[in-house]
Amino acid sequence: MRYAVLGSGQRLRPLLALRAARILGCDSRKVIRSAAAVEIVHCASLIIDDLPCMDNDSVRRNRPSVHVQFGEATAVLAAFALVSLAARSVADQRSFQTKLLATLDCASLIGGQALDLELSGECRESQRRRVTNLKTVPLFQLAVEAGLAHGSASPAEHERLLEFGRHFGIAYQMADDFLDREIADYDAVSGQIELARASLDPLGRAARHAEDLLEYLNAKIWETGRSHR
Repeated sequence: MRYAVLGSGQRLRPLLALRAARILGCDSRKVIRSAAAVEIVHCASLIIDDLPCMDNDSVRRNRPSVHVQFGEATAVLAAFALVSLAARSVADQRSFQTKLLATLDCASLIGGQALDLELSGECRESQRRRVTNLKTVPLFQLAVEAGLAHGSASPAEHERLLEFGRHFGIAYQMADDFLDREIADYDAVSGQIELARASLDPLGRAARHAEDLLEYLNAKIWETGRSHR
């Protein structure tokens, strides 16, 4: 479990939770547990994704995948234990715990992985986007919910931040696919990042707290984009 969670991950989901809290002026220390819970669930999903019966990836974050390092049985048990740990860690945050369990319960993550397994080689943009909406976006939106768990967002702020979570999740996945050379359109990726930026505009000056996340994505794709051109 430690191996899966404490590696060299990007930690974008908990960072998004902390940025959402900061936009609302919340004390970020109160968000740490809910932010960590989202990351723990994400790491559990990566263990499952990497299994031989799934994506069959032997490397994760520049070192052996959990099932390669510890065996398949231990990997599956670690994934289950991490989901349990995530739920227990927010037991005193009932409203957020309900959202976390609902995200897992709705089977969108599972449906997204199932669809991803069906698609091999080249796939249409519409299919790729559907996988992203099912598999990637829910955890980014859950990260936003983690940031809002201790705040007093208005309905408009809540909706706007969830929309940002959706656009940012799509931008993240597009950037990842671009770096893996699964998509080649740099302008499309850059355009999605700007769409995420524009979704923050109604939040005014407070939205600047999320700018570093967008600049991080821009920096990730810049060098590869320049070589593509």
